[in-house]
Amino acid sequence: MIRLQNLLENLSESDGLSVISLHSPERMINRAEILTTDTIPDTGTLYLSAGRNTLKSHRLQERILALPEPCLILTDKAQDLPFHMILARDIHDVNQLFASILQRLRFEEEIQFETTQLYQLLYTGRGLDDIVLRAQNMLGRAVSVLDAGYAMLAVSPMMRELPFGVESNDAGDFDFLSAQEVESLRRLNIEQQIYQHTHAFFVQTEDHPDTNWIFCAIRIQHVMSGYVAVCLPNRADASERELRLTSVIADICSVEMQKHDFFAHQTGLQYETFLTDLIEGRFTSLPMIESRFKVLNRHLGKFFCLAILYRSEPHNSELFNERQMSTLRNTYPGSMSVVYKNNIVLLLNQDTPVLLRPDLIRPMAQFALQNQLKVYLSQPFADILKIRIFYEQAQHTLELSDPRSPDQLIYFSTEALPFYLFSKCSYEELETGIHHHIFQLQDYDRQYHTEFITTLRAYLAHNRNVTQTAEYLHVHRSTLFYRMKKIEELLEVSLSDSHLLFLYELSLQIWDYLSR
Repeated sequence: MIRLQNLLENLSESDGLSVISLHSPERMINRAEILTTDTIPDTGTLYLSAGRNTLKSHRLQERILALPEPCLILTDKAQDLPFHMILARDIHDVNQLFASILQRLRFEEEIQFETTQLYQLLYTGRGLDDIVLRAQNMLGRAVSVLDAGYAMLAVSPMMRELPFGVESNDAGDFDFLSAQEVESLRRLNIEQQIYQHTHAFFVQTEDHPDTNWIFCAIRIQHVMSGYVAVCLPNRADASERELRLTSVIADICSVEMQKHDFFAHQTGLQYETFLTDLIEGRFTSLPMIESRFKVLNRHLGKFFCLAILYRSEPHNSELFNERQMSTLRNTYPGSMSVVYKNNIVLLLNQDTPVLLRPDLIRPMAQFALQNQLKVYLSQPFADILKIRIFYEQAQHTLELSDPRSPDQLIYFSTEALPFYLFSKCSYEELETGIHHHIFQLQDYDRQYHTEFITTLRAYLAHNRNVTQTAEYLHVHRSTLFYRMKKIEELLEVSLSDSHLLFLYELSLQIWDYLSR
């Protein structure tokens, strides 16, 4: 079965068919016949008209018009008849065209049969190993599945016989694509193509003159999470069948990798998916989280902090590839990182309290500068079960801080904490939180052209230091003392009252937030 428009496009390439007018392009075709005056038409068949006289048969026209929906008739003769037809030119031999259509329908039937066999492995197979073994037997080619960190999740027997490309971890129980092969993927721009293509594609590589390759990305929730690699002999071009089945294999691997037993193997990709689930609050049991960390060969620390590394440009492989996230992991041992909602999210995970000191922040700032990123840090926390709340805090910091100071590289949630809390309230609720003295000073300034609000704001901003405040306002200390005394008299308060000054400072922050 094939969509009509796809069939006609295939015929255009193979037989030089040129379609002039097309009816029902989305109709699915499962049969083809040459139209005769004795034909009993149906709506699932494509009919080829062999000549003008056939279509002029009144009995045939009556049978066509009696159908519940129009049947599909391919002809090269424009005729004034009471039903739709697909008009084409360059139909030199109807019998040859009919043979080509039958060949294409048989090909589609075989592809669909093989696709069904592969998808059945999701129910009857034994994971990725069974999928690559069946793929090898079906294609007659070496097949492997790799994650975004170039760990080899599954390798067919023929692939293991190749004399290059694989290296094992220290224990010898897990294989990775070698550093040399990864560098080759990047240097030849193959890695970029894997990120960009939505279907399987064919490449010939100068690094391996004895082999050609088919690659296809494995995507989970629209994120490139790994890829399928199929090895071909150097003189072999990829056939349409091989390309289409490789795309099917990649789709099946995506489903298989999201099944319940997805965490059974220890790879970077698994922990990244686990971190995504953790951020989204899908774990509520600390023992379960601890067991997942152990399964993934990770250590669960006692103290945490989240960093969102954000770039305003769209997702691209240069930003979100494994090399960059590996750089972060190497800089912050024990950390975990994942591409989540088109940002890199880094979880700092350690046994000692996370102190946001320069020695911790400096490498992150350098990384952000090199990669045109901005970093938004949550507050450090000690309860991993609250990770979703602290992710939202860092996300709010991104939304609230960037417009206020667009030239910064690092933004701390502690600095945006008041605005984060304000964002949880309505405008009216926040307005009632402004101390009435602030409105009183504002009215007085407006009426008598004084600068009491400006003076009070500067005094609070400079940690209640008279000398620094006077310098900032470019006034003499005596002038500043005079203004402060007038404020005290007007409001009948003392500006030495620390609790009152806290309320004034909070009120001015609410005022600024509402004035954005």
